[in-house]
Amino acid sequence: MRPAPAKRSSDAVALVASAGPNEPWRTVLGNTIVGIATLQNRRFIWANARMTEMLGYLPGELDGQSVRCLYVSQAEYEEVGQSYAQFMQHAFYTHEHAQVRKDGGQIWCRISGRVVDSGQPDAVSVWVVQDLSDKKRAEDELRRVNQQLEQTVLQRTQHLRRSNETLREAQVLSAEALDKYRTLFSHLPLGVLVTNAAGDVVETNRTLEQTLGAPSQVVLQTLLDDPVRVRWPDGKLSSLADIVRRLHHGSVTQPQCFELRWYAGAGNNGADWRDIAGVAMALSTQGLGAVITLSDVTEQRLSREREHRQQQELAHAARLSLVGQMNSALAHELGQPLNACQSYLTGIRHRLAPELAQRPDIARALDKAMAHLDQAGQIISNVRGFVSHHEPALQAVDMEQLLHATLGLLELPLRQAQVQVRTRLRGRPIPPARCHPVEIQQVLVNLVMNAVEALQGFDGGPRQIDISVSRSASGRLNCAVADNGPGVPAELLKHLFDPYVSTKSHGLGMGLRISCTLVESHGGTLRHARRPGGGARFSFSLPEATNP
Repeated sequence: MRPAPAKRSSDAVALVASAGPNEPWRTVLGNTIVGIATLQNRRFIWANARMTEMLGYLPGELDGQSVRCLYVSQAEYEEVGQSYAQFMQHAFYTHEHAQVRKDGGQIWCRISGRVVDSGQPDAVSVWVVQDLSDKKRAEDELRRVNQQLEQTVLQRTQHLRRSNETLREAQVLSAEALDKYRTLFSHLPLGVLVTNAAGDVVETNRTLEQTLGAPSQVVLQTLLDDPVRVRWPDGKLSSLADIVRRLHHGSVTQPQCFELRWYAGAGNNGADWRDIAGVAMALSTQGLGAVITLSDVTEQRLSREREHRQQQELAHAARLSLVGQMNSALAHELGQPLNACQSYLTGIRHRLAPELAQRPDIARALDKAMAHLDQAGQIISNVRGFVSHHEPALQAVDMEQLLHATLGLLELPLRQAQVQVRTRLRGRPIPPARCHPVEIQQVLVNLVMNAVEALQGFDGGPRQIDISVSRSASGRLNCAVADNGPGVPAELLKHLFDPYVSTKSHGLGMGLRISCTLVESHGGTLRHARRPGGGARFSFSLPEATNP
C-alpha cells in the first residue's frame, strides 16, 4: 500500500489528537472497527470503544493509565520503550506484539503509531491497534497441521524406502543369513505380503497381522479370503485376496499405490473400519510375483478431516462478517427511500387535511403507513447501531401501550391469517420497563410473526396467540408469546437460537438469533418452552424503569 503524503498524515494525526469530546471526528473514530488511542509519555489520553472492548476495559477506564498494564512484565515494557527514541525521530512506529487484557488473558495485536509533532519530547502520539488473535491461532493451527502432514509423508516415504531396500537385500542373502532375514522381515514397521508367481500369498509378517487385526497366521488367511472385509468408495465389498490377485495380474514394474477400507472388527461398529494405504511392486526374483506393503492411515485421514472442518469454520466466520457488512449497506441504502416516503405522506396529509377530515378511513390508513415507516426507520437505525457495537438508549416504556402499538402494526397479517390474539397484564398496575422501545417491539414482532407462520395450515381448532406481561418478585417484567400450533420440531430444539436455522423453506434463520441478541443487550435471556396443551412459548424479561 502506497503511504499517504507526510503533510496530510501529520494533519490527520493532529486532528485526532486535538479533537474535542463532542467533535464529529471523535464520534467517527470512537465507533471504528479498529482500536484507536492517543498517548502522551506512554499514558493513555483517550481510547475509543473498540480499543477498550479488545482489552476488556470499560469506556474511559484506560484514560490516564500507563501502557505498562498491557505488558506481561516490566522487561517487555522497557524493551519496547527503548525503541521510542527511534520512534520520536522518525515519527512512525509499527510492530506485532502480545498485549495483556484486564482479565489477564492475552491477545495478539498489530500496533501502529505516529507522533503528532516529532520535534517535541512530550509530543502526543496516535495509535491504531488491530486484533490478530484469530489470525494467529488459525496460522499456528494450520502450520501445526502442515508440519504433521509433512512429517507423516516423510515417515511413510522413509518407511517405504527402507522396506524396499530391505526386501531387495533379503533376496540376495545367503542361506547362512536366513535367520537374520526372518527376524528383520517380522519386525518391519509396515505390513508386508509376498505372493508367488501364481498370485497366491506365500508370506506375511507380524505387522501385517496386527494391521489387519489377525491374532495368528491361520486367522489371517481366513480374513484374506473373507468377501466382505474390504469396502471400496462405491460401497462394493470384496476380499483382500481378490485385490492381491488383481494387482499381481497387472505385473507392474513401478510401485502401484492404492487405498481401501478394511473391517478389522467382529461386530457392527463403525469404528472398526480402518483406512489402509498400500503399495504393490512386482518382483523379478524367480518363483515370486509381487510384494505388497500395507499401513494403517486412519489417523492421517482423521487429521485431514479435522483440517477440513477448521477451514469450514473459518469460511463460516467470514460469512458472518459479510452478513454484518451487508446489514450496514442495506441500512444505509434503504434509509433514503424511506425518508422520501415519509416526506410524501406528510405532504399528502398536509395538503388533503380538509378531505381527510371527511374520510377518517383514509386518514387512519395514512397514520398506519406513517407508523410502519417510522418503525422501519427505527429498525434501520438499530441495524446501524448493532453493527457499530454501541449501547442502546434505554428509557421508561409503558408495556401496555407498546403491546397495543405492536398489534396495530400487525393488524393486517393477523386478520389475513385468521389468528386471535389475547393480551394479559398480570399484577396491575404494571410498572414501566426500562428498555429500547423499538428493539423490544422488533422482538415482539418477530415472535408474533413466527407464531402466525407456525399456525398456517393448523387444523386443530381456533388459531390463538397469547401475549402476557407480569411482574416478578425480583423486580423484572416477564413477557411471553405463546401459540396453540404444532410446536417446534424436536430435531431443532438444540439449535433453535443458532444463526441460519429455520423451519421455513424461504426463511434465513436469523429472526430468533437477532431477537436473542436484542434481549441479551437488555440483560435478559430469550427462552423456549413447550406450551401445555400443545404449541410453543417464548419468554424473556426486562428490568423495571424504577429498578435499572
